[in-house]
Amino acid sequence: MDTTILQSGDLVFRMGRGLESRAVVSADRDAMFSHVGLLVREDGAWKVLHAVPGEEAETGGVERIKKDPLSLYLAPDRAVAACVLRYDTAPEALEEVVRQAFRLYRKELPFDNKYDITDSSQMYCTEYVTYVFRFVGVELPEGRSHRFPMVRNALVYPIDLSQNPHLKEICVVKKKTAKK
Repeated sequence: MDTTILQSGDLVFRMGRGLESRAVVSADRDAMFSHVGLLVREDGAWKVLHAVPGEEAETGGVERIKKDPLSLYLAPDRAVAACVLRYDTAPEALEEVVRQAFRLYRKELPFDNKYDITDSSQMYCTEYVTYVFRFVGVELPEGRSHRFPMVRNALVYPIDLSQNPHLKEICVVKKKTAKK
């Protein structure tokens, strides 16, 4: 990946290898990606802030919002495909998005295993990035959501975000082909 074209505030989508990724794909056969995080530049290195289940080894055994090096986020044991998208807005707006994302990261909010987007005390991946973009007046999913069996509320999937017309593709590491 050419990291010289990346910016803090970019969205990094990936197709994961875990059980949750398979659940997203089984619920939406058109899903190109099963997870999303926010790209940030820290101490000269690219990191990804994201909320993910099943990767608690790096967070002291607790599933919570975490910060991973981009290389770990895209490691072959975690991602089979990835894409970076950028929201078309002023740099100051993306700086505020990043500030808010770090604020929530420092709070160590737990992962939302109930996938309840109406409760911001815990967050899942798309809920996290949707929430921080709202601070600059951006509604990333624009009303798009999905229903999932045994989950009371509608869920925002990565595809619901990626379909936002104000997002432009910056780079693709490898793209999963849509099923027909």
